[in-house]
Parts: sequence; structure tokens; C-alpha cells
Amino acid sequence: MAKLLLPQGVALEFHLVALFVAQAQARSGARWENQIPITKRSKGIAWVDLMAVSAKSSTGGGRPSSYTANKTRQLRASLNLLSNHRLVDIGDPGVRNRYEGFKLLSEDAASSAASFVEYRVPQEHEAVINVPFQFFTRGWVYLLSKSEIAAYFMWLSLSTESEWVTSLWRQRAGLFGLSRDVYDATQALAAYGLVDVLPSRERRQDGTWRNFSAGDKPYGNKIRVNHRGLWRPAPKTVEGVLRKTAALGKWSRVVGE
Repeated sequence: MAKLLLPQGVALEFHLVALFVAQAQARSGARWENQIPITKRSKGIAWVDLMAVSAKSSTGGGRPSSYTANKTRQLRASLNLLSNHRLVDIGDPGVRNRYEGFKLLSEDAASSAASFVEYRVPQEHEAVINVPFQFFTRGWVYLLSKSEIAAYFMWLSLSTESEWVTSLWRQRAGLFGLSRDVYDATQALAAYGLVDVLPSRERRQDGTWRNFSAGDKPYGNKIRVNHRGLWRPAPKTVEGVLRKTAALGKWSRVVGE
């Protein structure tokens, strides 16, 4: 996931949505056959319908056709990036309609340039991060920043609703490949109500420490996930938090949320 934390594009979000669709359409342990077209046809749903991207009309006229073309280019660019990281198979360059029917590849780095390993829907006994379906159906996958998504998935893998945990540098950087941005992203997640934070009394709001000397072992904030936070519609929740945060100058949860 850390490889997809790029400031531009929607490769991370596209990959997550594709995994969600695959698990919704295929049975446990089976491969997924992608029959969804990239762009709209005469009827049925397309990937441009399933993805939210910032795509303005390239002509400035705001015509639907220009908007769709811009959105389609972003989805194809995302597939190119995912292909470079061997997360999807889109066929060889120059092949007509190479993006249609793209295949998901295994997430465990099993694919190589010489041999692709197709993705299979996880079985019950496999070790996975269990992501509540509301993360997708309530719009959170589209509204959270990439750093916030990565931080949320880390907390999902480390904690439960009944267990407080502390993420140390070794876990954050070693196991998940994430930077100190996780601290700032977690403050946002707490404001949205997706995690609960029990702050250390020695830790300041900006993440620095009081009375800390070289060689001391810092104590991080304790975190637990809050699945009920996902039940709220992401657009309304994020807008409310961002407005309050802008007014107060710090991450703040909206009263009543």
C-alpha cells in the first residue's frame, strides 16, 4: 500500500474498490472475472460510475463527454501504475482495449515479470485485514486522504473496538512502510469518529513530547477503532469536520457526531 501513497491519481482507491467488487461478486477462494467495462455502454454499470475522481472538463465547457473522457484517462493511468506494481494485469502495451477486463493479481508480491499470480478472494482461515463494508458503501474510500486510508488500515490490523493499542515506530515504518504522517492522519481519523484516541499526558498536540531526553522510551497515544463511525455518510461528516477544523485551527470532532 505504501507504494501507492502518491499525491496525484486514484490508484490506491481504484485498487481497493476493485478488491471490494471482486469479493462481492466471487465466492471465497475463487478467482474473479472482471466483466465491468471502463466506460459506460448502452446499459449496466461501468468503472467510471464506481469511482469518484477530481475530473474537470478539459475544454472548460463542462460538457459531460469531456468530463467522462478526463475521468477515463485517470482510471487508465491508475491501471498503468497498478500494473507497474504487479497488482493488475492489463495485457501488453499497444493492444486494443487492453484496459477492458483487467485482472487483479495477488497482493502478496507473488507475481513477477515472468509469471503473474491471479488474485483469489480470501478464505476464512487466511490472515487478512477485515474492512467493514461501510468503508465503501458510505463513501469513506473516496473522501479520506491516502495517508488517512493507510493509517486507518494499520489501526484495523492492530486493534479492535474493545482493545487499545499503541503503534511504535518499528510497526509503523517496518511492517507498514508508513512515515510519521500516521500521527497527523490519526488525528483526522479521530475527528471523523473512525478511531478513538487516548492521549498520553506527556504528548503535545503537535506530536512532540514533554520532559523527553535522549535514550528515553516514548509512550504513544493509545488507539482503538470505532466501526460505528463508518455508518455515517462520509461526505457530510468530512465536510463538517473540515469546516470546524478550519475555524479552530486544529482537528476537532463535530459535537453530536
